[in-house]
Amino acid sequence: AVVSTQSKQWYQRRVHGDSSHLRLKSPTTNTMRTHTLAFVLISALQCAQAMEDMQKEGQTLAPSFTCGKYTTRTVLIGSGTTSVVKSNKGTMRCTVLYKLTDCSEMKMTCQKFYVDNRDPYKCKRGDTFNVKSGGGKPRAYCKRNKPNERFPVLSSGNMKMWYTASGGKRYPKKGFSCTVMCSKV
Repeated sequence: AVVSTQSKQWYQRRVHGDSSHLRLKSPTTNTMRTHTLAFVLISALQCAQAMEDMQKEGQTLAPSFTCGKYTTRTVLIGSGTTSVVKSNKGTMRCTVLYKLTDCSEMKMTCQKFYVDNRDPYKCKRGDTFNVKSGGGKPRAYCKRNKPNERFPVLSSGNMKMWYTASGGKRYPKKGFSCTVMCSKV
């Protein structure tokens, strides 16, 4: 039988492990791939950094609302704005970012307030209600310790409030109802 020269070469490469057919691409192709990969990585890093720099904000809708199971909102506080935020029975997490518009200071007070926690001093074991105002440290409230008329939360910048609850049935009427309004124009 006549065996072609190409078949012999293929057979020898196959048997003896010649890897000349696995040549690398040309240097220009490798350089282009490297540049493209570098561009994609740099773009992804810049996008991630921009997302990190932006504060997570929710929808800006009506200033007064009842929190759902997981709610994130932004509320704009002006000279005539009064915002009442309430939790309901199924609220697990409610985060509200208050931003000043034509007002120089806002104040938060709470009317209904029962946030169950087994550590009433540091609020580390159970439901928590936290408020961070004007770049200071967050302040935790729980049990019956709340922002009230005598000791409200005051802020001359943005103020963030977040409530987290565990789904226990220990206190079915737990929750909060808080009001934020302009205190200085």
